[in-house]
Amino acid sequence: MTTRPVRFSQFNASLNRDAQGDLVKDLSTPNNQQARNVAETIQRINPDVILINEFDYVASDPLQPVRLFQQNYLSVSQNGSTPINFPYVYIAPSNTGIASGFDLDNNGTVVNTIGAPGYGNDAFGFGQFPGQFGMLLLSKYPIDTANVRTFQNFLWKDMPGNLLTNDPTIDNPDTPLKENLKGFYSDEEIAVLRLSSKSHWDVPININGTIVHFLASHPTPPVFDGPEDRNGKRNFDEIRFWADYINPTASSYIYDDNGGRGGLPAGRNFIIAGDQNADPFDGDSFNNAARQLTENPRINNKVIPSSQGGVEGAEDGGANDLHKGNPRFDTADFNDRLPNGPGNLRVDYLLPSANLNIRNAEVFWPTSNDPLFRLVGSRGDVFTPFSPALVPTSDHSAIFIDVDVPVGSGGARNTVSNIRFIGQATYFGRSVDVANSEFAGISGIAYDPITKNFFALSDARSEDEGATPRFYTLKLNLNGTSFSNRDVSFGSVTVLTDRQGKNFQPLSIDPEGIALSGFGTVFVSSEGEASAARVTAPFIKEFDLFTGRELRSLPIPDKYIPNGFGANQTRGVRNNLAFESLVLTPNGRTLYTATEGALVQDGPAASATNPTRARILSYDLLTGRPSGEFLYVADPVVLAPTGNNFAVSGLVDLLPLDDRGTLLALERSFTAGTPGTGNSIKLYEITLDNATDISRIESLSALSAEELAKVKPAEKRLLLDFDQLKLPTGLDNIEGMTFGPTLPNGQQSLVIISDNNFNKFNPNPTPTFTQIMSFAIDLAAR
Repeated sequence: MTTRPVRFSQFNASLNRDAQGDLVKDLSTPNNQQARNVAETIQRINPDVILINEFDYVASDPLQPVRLFQQNYLSVSQNGSTPINFPYVYIAPSNTGIASGFDLDNNGTVVNTIGAPGYGNDAFGFGQFPGQFGMLLLSKYPIDTANVRTFQNFLWKDMPGNLLTNDPTIDNPDTPLKENLKGFYSDEEIAVLRLSSKSHWDVPININGTIVHFLASHPTPPVFDGPEDRNGKRNFDEIRFWADYINPTASSYIYDDNGGRGGLPAGRNFIIAGDQNADPFDGDSFNNAARQLTENPRINNKVIPSSQGGVEGAEDGGANDLHKGNPRFDTADFNDRLPNGPGNLRVDYLLPSANLNIRNAEVFWPTSNDPLFRLVGSRGDVFTPFSPALVPTSDHSAIFIDVDVPVGSGGARNTVSNIRFIGQATYFGRSVDVANSEFAGISGIAYDPITKNFFALSDARSEDEGATPRFYTLKLNLNGTSFSNRDVSFGSVTVLTDRQGKNFQPLSIDPEGIALSGFGTVFVSSEGEASAARVTAPFIKEFDLFTGRELRSLPIPDKYIPNGFGANQTRGVRNNLAFESLVLTPNGRTLYTATEGALVQDGPAASATNPTRARILSYDLLTGRPSGEFLYVADPVVLAPTGNNFAVSGLVDLLPLDDRGTLLALERSFTAGTPGTGNSIKLYEITLDNATDISRIESLSALSAEELAKVKPAEKRLLLDFDQLKLPTGLDNIEGMTFGPTLPNGQQSLVIISDNNFNKFNPNPTPTFTQIMSFAIDLAAR
């Protein structure tokens, strides 16, 4: 079995703040010293995947602080360390600071006012505001967002044998307090108490074709309570959750926030990560809670992260002198003073499944004579009063492990076994305005499974104030049985702007394709132009999903750049036949675009008698560079034009079925002056398995017949000729498609949308219109 080392890291970085909005303020400039120290620590470690505990969650824009941390800190060299970029991110809500409406600390007062004294103790998880002490996962490898499972809302009482309703503690009759939790909490409180103080996440990460389940959490500290030890018992059961989750015989009770049941199937690769707030031997945890993991036969505990700095830190004395555990394995430098100080503890963990080999494991805790000691500091000792100056970064040290991960084959191959038309919504004329802009010219569509929003791209070209390039958010009610106008609701509009936040110059952009990343960004392709009016290059740019501001451009190979127009053009895309498609593979690693028709040097555009040689261009988003080019032969024009009427045929969109080169391909043929709308639409399934990579071929037309015969194009299989639907409206200028949610009956939804060209060509002889079509498909492994 071939393996590659992958570095996983976990760091309680103390990037929490005392008030809502403070983290965003601190990260908005590159000058916050603590954040710089955190970033430098991460840069020095250079992990492939890292869990950051205590990173405030911002509900209004969860990715805002993430973008700022990446832009202003991680992407900037800190004291000469190499900048680091994480193209994939996962962040989700936390139970911290969410009001419960109950007096959970039994002090006689229910505190529901955010930030008020006692508010955190009555919240579902301790926090002075919603999202305080949240979690953040950053990765260099694609995150399988659609299959993430979260357990934020799992109820503590639903764990069999839990310590909430099965507490073995015997009440002391000499005290008024109920030490047993079943008496400490009321029945009403027990009915709503959540197990997770933050959340539990199962985040599948696709690492070289192998899925590794990153199991992230941050249990409550087993202190800050009373003789009932409610936090200690909750900490125990929060840790137990993962022990049950990885055990197929003990996990049937588990349910996730989407209703999915059960734990991790046997044989899966996993890493349990997080600040567990429990040491296997020392500290205040209930019944040695950490040993549920550190002595678990399903977990590889053979190599433990260690440091010499931990040994030196234990020399501070105090509580450390009473410890049983090896200080080499300590990860946190807590208060050493007796009688209450716990001393230094091992509380941070990275625990791989037993089938994964650990090459190396370390705690980032430099000794005092190391130049990098400044990043951890002395963090106090038994003689020195606590001071923030003694903790320049965090009271926790980052840990990391190098794990041999098997190189996979890229996941399952999928094929479409059935497709069914459900219904359509149609909009004629200027029938829909969203935020004072016309919903029209929709050339691409994408779906976000997290927010359940669809994003529809308008190909407005910024000719005037009303034609700013933009995308819309939509909600579609896809029930699998019917679909019409009443199932569409229009949300907001986001204008695309350049890197300075200014509008694009008129006609400098022609948006056609849209693809969502998992990092709060959106990729947009522009066709460019090769006409007598102007010659502009096509491009692919990444924009902020929330502000619409340009972030970066992907490089376009020279062969696609037009060097003129008309008879003078010898290279590049043809006018209006460029990058119509743009889509990401399910694992988020590969971005596909394609020309609608042939490059000038590859052959002629389609006609009624000839097909056309389009090119599919792929990018590896880990490097941001092109990774392959493939020939796609698009069909000839379906309806032969009469006279001088315009006709075109080509590839207008792609949609991956898997991560291994199987895609849907949408072709559109249009002929002006014909009965009906003049549009003919076909949907194909294509595979790139055997297609020749033509990246090094500058001109297909320059090849000899023998050389051209050796070039294998994408293989095509017709799934649907839309003429068979016999729609009374006919077919409009179909240009975009995306998968939506899984339908109630288990089928996969498919949404296809048209570009009405802003009603510029009415009549034609039939008026153009916006057409949103709903389909259901069955996918099968092949």
